[in-house]
Amino acid sequence: MMHPRTYLAAAVIGATCLCPRLSRAVSDSYPEAHPPAGIQPKRPPDYVPYKYPYTPQELLENYGPAMEKKAKAAWAAIDKVNAQGPYKNSFESLAKHRCPEWFKDAKLGMFIDWGPWSVGGYAKKRGGATYPDWYEWNMANGDLREYHKKTWGADFTDDDLINLLSDRNFDPARFARLAKECGFRYVVPFLKHHGGFCLWDSSFTRRDSMDWAFHQDFAAELSKACKVEGLKFGAYVSLGEWNYPAILPGRQIGHFGFNGEVRGGASLSNCYYMSGKIPVKDYVGDYLIPSIKELIDKTRPDLLWYDGEWENVSSFWHTRDLDAYYYNVAWRDRQQVCINDRWGDDVRHKKSPQIHVDFATSEYGNGTTTQCDAWEENRSFSHNFGYNWTEESDPNAILSDRACIDLLVDVVGRGGNLLLIVSPTGTGEIPPRQLHALHNLGDWLKKYGQAIYGTRSYPLEQQPAWGRITHSKDGSMVYLLVTHWPGDGRINVPAIPIQRIASATLMRGKGNPGFSQPDKNGAFMVDLSACTPGDPRVSVVEIETK
Repeated sequence: MMHPRTYLAAAVIGATCLCPRLSRAVSDSYPEAHPPAGIQPKRPPDYVPYKYPYTPQELLENYGPAMEKKAKAAWAAIDKVNAQGPYKNSFESLAKHRCPEWFKDAKLGMFIDWGPWSVGGYAKKRGGATYPDWYEWNMANGDLREYHKKTWGADFTDDDLINLLSDRNFDPARFARLAKECGFRYVVPFLKHHGGFCLWDSSFTRRDSMDWAFHQDFAAELSKACKVEGLKFGAYVSLGEWNYPAILPGRQIGHFGFNGEVRGGASLSNCYYMSGKIPVKDYVGDYLIPSIKELIDKTRPDLLWYDGEWENVSSFWHTRDLDAYYYNVAWRDRQQVCINDRWGDDVRHKKSPQIHVDFATSEYGNGTTTQCDAWEENRSFSHNFGYNWTEESDPNAILSDRACIDLLVDVVGRGGNLLLIVSPTGTGEIPPRQLHALHNLGDWLKKYGQAIYGTRSYPLEQQPAWGRITHSKDGSMVYLLVTHWPGDGRINVPAIPIQRIASATLMRGKGNPGFSQPDKNGAFMVDLSACTPGDPRVSVVEIETK
């Protein structure tokens, strides 16, 4: 996720022997590193820091030729598909794609913020959003250096976080069932964050969940589980990585920075985020785009969620080539897909009038959205992006039951989707307070989901103080989502395009609402003074129109 724009030089400690696959991590043997949610994870007394067995030079010699060949084949396939399909790699051509109805109808997605950072499970609280999923960065170069040294030790690196990552409590089928039970319509797991650890069986890196940690193709398993439950599946991938090994002249090893460009001058003897990565000459062409293409081919996602784009433009990242490929494959297979707005710094900030995206993204309320565009707010039940062990004991960290529903109602009432972050621990356990919030949201949606799913919003200049308004796509039903029950029982509804009201019903409440007919502008009043709220969290008035 977004974070202050700093980056770190990186390298790797190596050994001399090569083996086809690293031994399975022994993470479950260390209870101190994986206590129950809400208890501080820390270094076990007998833990010996992990030493990655391959040097970058060895990885290059043993895997580089095959990787280079696969990258060329990947680009040949991209070019062939794009030559035959309707979408090309230009802004004008990609602008013809439109966000599918399923996305606009879905309203609620689950964002699974889980990876090596979940083992560290901590970030210092700030005034707004807090980013535990930047633990790998902050433990080495940020504001957690002293905390990390005291808790885990100065010799404990990002490699150890991967080594201790466990899927003991993360069953993809169970997660998919939970998402469906709690009212989510799509699921987007973090499949590669800025550290570059890939949660799929990748041909373009050894820093993945098949070769390291728990030896599972997590992305493929979760994609399959979501499809079984009838959920849409999305793939989150960061374009930039904090460091990636580069082949320099003379076959020397350097590194690429977070902006994807070669950085020089730093020693590789004390680096981070590079173990298992196969050096390349071109970060984007030889690794990034071929690896994401492979992920698309393996998991067939319904949604592509880019991140880590802000240090360079879309032409550098070659996201338009990949976008065209993704759209063309979906067009060929009659799959309705969409991509967010993080193709590059030029796209997210709309630096050209030719740019059109499927949907815009807002992060913890900091995005730029309009009533007319499809958009999505991504945030958690709290201020945290990623697992933070202090959250369970902080009474003000997690939103109340009512505030959780208010959040969804507010976003949907303003025309957006809510991509709600769930942050499992280092073993994949959903913390109890997050789990409660999920079930609370699901309980409300079972009762009032018709006022959320498949609805649309009105382009109001100002939202009403008492709540939000949605309507069915054909306009025959209007829903008043009352987050603040009026003291006098009267709700003044601003001007909306209806001519006559046939009936008004308080869903699951007691009493019959009174109402006035719309005036010439479409404004009217609903009288709830003789009614009892249908739900102490958020009540819904259903209006049938003529």
